[in-house]
Order: sequence, then C-alpha cells, then structure tokens
Amino acid sequence: MRCAKLVLLLPVVPLLALLAPTAAQAATAGRQATAAADQATTTYTCYPNTPAAFNIAVSNVVDKQTTTTLSDGTPIPGGFVAQSDPPNYPNVTTGQLVQTFTNETTGKSVTRNVSAPSWFTYDPTPTVPGALATGTYVTTGNNAQLFGPMSLAALKAAGVHEPTLVFESGLLVMRFVVVATGPYVTSFSLHGKQQNGCALLAG
Repeated sequence: MRCAKLVLLLPVVPLLALLAPTAAQAATAGRQATAAADQATTTYTCYPNTPAAFNIAVSNVVDKQTTTTLSDGTPIPGGFVAQSDPPNYPNVTTGQLVQTFTNETTGKSVTRNVSAPSWFTYDPTPTVPGALATGTYVTTGNNAQLFGPMSLAALKAAGVHEPTLVFESGLLVMRFVVVATGPYVTSFSLHGKQQNGCALLAG
C-alpha cells in the first residue's frame, strides 16, 4: 500500500512502498505504505496468531497519484523540513487514491478514499546503527496505513498498540527505519481520529 509507503510502510501502499525509488528498491519494506513493492513480499494479517486471524487484500479503484522529489529545506506539515540522505531524497505524493480492502477469508470489504498527501524525509545520517536509512513519514487528511509484522513488533516494543490496518484522518507522523530485510515503523503519532480497519473487516 502506499499503505503504510513505508509499511513503513504506508494511503496504502504500504507506507514504505512510497519511499524514494532507490530506498524502496533497497528496502524491498510506508503511499503506504505502504505498497506495491512491500505488498509483494509482506502478508498483512489482522489478529495474527489467533483463531480470528485473516489476511487483507488491497485493490485500487482509482489511482491518480504522482510522487515529486522535494528540495532540501522544503517545509513539511508538522514542523518538519525535507532532508536528503543520498541516494534517498525527500518526496511528496499527491492525487486521488481510492482503495478497497478485503477480508480474504469472508470476502467482506470496505472502500475508502485515501487521497491525503504524504511526505517522506530522511535523516542525513541514519539514526539506527546498520540501517540503510531512517526518517519521518507525514500525512494529512484521510488516509490508511497497513503494518507488517516488523512494524507491529517495533510499535509494540515502543508501547504503541495499533491494528494491522488503520484508517486515519488528521496529521499523522511516523518514524521509519529501512534495513536490509525491509522497512518498518517505530512510532505512531496522530493528531486526529482513527478507525480500526481490522474490526471493520471482521465478521
């Protein structure tokens, strides 16, 4: 998904799929994204390791999004500025995106407009030892994020308990890390509202 294009993933391509092209290739791991690159290798499972578990399929109904590279110093919502960590460059993704999310076990689905713009900015020097890149993902408005196993584990370790699929509106800021095995989210800060996508698709 942009869901999540960090899965980090991440509108839902998972978020990390929206990382700058070079990072996405190296990670292939926030738009969501989190998603084409990440979705190809990650299964998004609601209520993992429980009898209620089910996988989520994502399909685009309308996709008119474009991603533009930003110059260093460009203001980003939330008080951030665009920064580069060559060959990773900051970017913004805008345009209409409508996606359908389906419970692969029951066939139940919901369709959402997840067209909120999203930004990726990188730390000039990765802040996590051994990481290929670290940075910040910002989105505003109506969006969706899908979190893979690495992101869910990292968030839980940080005391943040989010479902695999989140529909949110408002200002969302997430920190991400890209390692050789893929990207993952380490924080989730939302000034707005959210819905548990897994709960909506269950039953």
